[in-house]
Amino acid sequence: MSERHSQNQTPNSKTSTRILFSALWISHFLLWSFGDMLTLLQETGEPITETIIMVIAPSLAIIQTIMIVYSLRGAPRGVRWSNILVPLVYLLFNIQYLAESSAIWNIILGFAYIICNIMIIWNAWKWRSPDTIGDDDL
Repeated sequence: MSERHSQNQTPNSKTSTRILFSALWISHFLLWSFGDMLTLLQETGEPITETIIMVIAPSLAIIQTIMIVYSLRGAPRGVRWSNILVPLVYLLFNIQYLAESSAIWNIILGFAYIICNIMIIWNAWKWRSPDTIGDDDL
């Protein structure tokens, strides 16, 4: 394995950083979707308003979906910074979700959301400067 190629890998693995970002976004999206479905099925949590259903929830889902693909195909510098900044926004939502949770499954999901966000931010922060990585290695 070339020196340049190995610099784009996560520590102690052969997984591409881009694939790791994408997998973490998929994990976050699946957990988020599961939490929403469970809340709707059990009719617990905050009352659902039309604004939440029609604007906020689809917007958050669309952003997560875009991040899955963008992490694989975007420009290196943009991928790095978007995987630092976007999870910070979700982290605020997730902390609020956790603070308002009382059911044990909500608390577990809240911590899982936060862990996914922190892992994305941490790996993006540690990712070697995209300026010095060739696109062939990504």
